[in-house]
Amino acid sequence: MSKFIDKLDNLNKATAPTMGFHAGSGGDRPVSMLVAVELAGKPEDELKEVATTGACAGILDPVGLSGAAIVKYLKTKVDMPVGLVLSGGKTGTGAKPEGSDIDFVVFDANLPVKSLAGSEPESVGRVLRLDMSIEAGLMRAVNNLHPAIEAVMVDLRVPALTVETLMQCRRAADFSGQPVIALTGVGLTVAELTALGEAGVKCLVLPAGSSASEIGSLIDDIRALPKPEKKKDKKGIAIVPRMGLSPAPKNSGDDGGDDDGDNDD
Repeated sequence: MSKFIDKLDNLNKATAPTMGFHAGSGGDRPVSMLVAVELAGKPEDELKEVATTGACAGILDPVGLSGAAIVKYLKTKVDMPVGLVLSGGKTGTGAKPEGSDIDFVVFDANLPVKSLAGSEPESVGRVLRLDMSIEAGLMRAVNNLHPAIEAVMVDLRVPALTVETLMQCRRAADFSGQPVIALTGVGLTVAELTALGEAGVKCLVLPAGSSASEIGSLIDDIRALPKPEKKKDKKGIAIVPRMGLSPAPKNSGDDGGDDDGDNDD
């Protein structure tokens, strides 16, 4: 399995409480979201620097790079999975460079299916870049596609994070049934980070060129977030008669009236 997808899956499992047990106080505090970083593809030192920040993955957009340059870049040995953006539609075939060590691929709905040939689901993860404005039926269809989609990516690089944006994130998470990865900028506040986590976002992706201090600061801010409160489900009350709980009807007559109703008194 893709190392990056495996991290997303483990995060989903970690958020589910285990019955009868409490988390220990030792070790690092678990995070509610992961942090990945876009890569420019040059120089090779960029990959090493990002890998030392604690980022969970790097995402390389190969626009302007040759296949040979991509392979050379990825030969830099780092302990961090790297994904490749595949071009779709009229911009390219999206073919993976021969000999490149790619952990996952990111593509949009315009990618020709034949471009995914050779990317076995057991080893290469598949992330669909999703337009949040598409209709609900298409979002639901994501969960039943072949090749299988293992996460969706949305673009949240907006001037201001609004409630409507959060609603769209929640919609994407619920309808697709997949973890949501969000492209975002630096400088998110604690309130925004908390809101994104509650909206179903499992991974934030910082833009290429983000400094090591900016990446590390975001990771620290996520670790310091308060633990989400458990939501109480509002249970509807079924309006149905319950046997044996309704009081017996009172007789309209006096106490000395006929008990059996045959008017023989």
